[in-house]
Amino acid sequence: MQRSAVEKTLAKRPKPPGEADDSDGADAKSSGKPEKKRAKEAGTVMEILLRVIAWWEGMETDDVARAKGITRKAQKQKPSSAAIKKPAAPAMPEKAEPPKSLSRLEIIQELWGPGFSLPGSADFALRVASLADFTRKGRFLDLTPGLGGGMRAVAAKHGVSILGIEHDLEIAAEAMRLSAKEGMSETAPVHACGPDGLEPADFNPAGGHAAIFMREAMFAVADREKMLAEIHRGLCDGGSLVLTDFVLADGIDTEMDEAAALTAWRAAEGGIASPWSEAEYRQAIAAQDYKLESFADISSEYLPLIQAGWRQLHDCLQNAKLLPETAPTLIEEGAVWLARSQALETKQLRLVLIRAIRLPARNGGAEAGEYPASQDAGDIDE
Repeated sequence: MQRSAVEKTLAKRPKPPGEADDSDGADAKSSGKPEKKRAKEAGTVMEILLRVIAWWEGMETDDVARAKGITRKAQKQKPSSAAIKKPAAPAMPEKAEPPKSLSRLEIIQELWGPGFSLPGSADFALRVASLADFTRKGRFLDLTPGLGGGMRAVAAKHGVSILGIEHDLEIAAEAMRLSAKEGMSETAPVHACGPDGLEPADFNPAGGHAAIFMREAMFAVADREKMLAEIHRGLCDGGSLVLTDFVLADGIDTEMDEAAALTAWRAAEGGIASPWSEAEYRQAIAAQDYKLESFADISSEYLPLIQAGWRQLHDCLQNAKLLPETAPTLIEEGAVWLARSQALETKQLRLVLIRAIRLPARNGGAEAGEYPASQDAGDIDE
């Protein structure tokens, strides 16, 4: 299944509507000769995937690339041994390191740094969190802490306590272990949410939070209006919702308007990606009694962070001897981030940084997000 997913990711992208396909003979009519297909050039993420597939199949990487019509970047040639004169030395037997297996958490941290599970490490986490007002009284809540590295950096810099609620049980347990290791189990604890995702109780006490953070996750929430309402209920008056999320560019009205890379990204995310447009986001935020303070496109800042992480992993793999069971995890992780990168490169998908301020609830009564007794609040599905 993993290999099939990567085969689709590395397959030739369909051309935009209106542009002639290589197989339809349109160009052949004008020139009298069939046009030769133009090969794609491998970027950092694709280069790693090519190497993993070659390793998995027992083939040469160049052979895999040629079979898929992908041009690899020129590799630096090492000088031949004949051109290098070295003094004779007694041969010493080299002790070969046994191959090892990297776990999912180890691969994630090789990508994004120790204690991090998203691009950007501490610098980017601090940049995002800087939109919140840390001088306000109240609690701080992170709904997507991952391994907790960014949360711990923010708590340490601003001298506050932040609670993280993580949906992945394995990641939550490791995040809590890392917080305890750094002596931050009280100031930066990470708890796992329930089996059904975030629940209304996770946002308690109502009106008690100075800021709530969320990174690259709202686009996959089934009921975003409900999520925004619960966050509003958890914030104090003037409290900040600070989030990053994927949004559609203006003018993408139907699936027919989507670039192939955007469609492939939806599939790579497991079919749960249904991002809003900027207009839809603004309307939803206003409808939930927030004042929108900023809505900034940071795609050009984010893409290099993805590429830097994969270069870091690439350097690690250059000298690593890994067991075969590591390959499926590498392929799965690589397929998602390759799809995200390619979708962002089309500019039909963007990553935005949003800050919204909680306004007092309307009607002077119940908090936004509270439910009448006859209605079941239910769970907030992610």
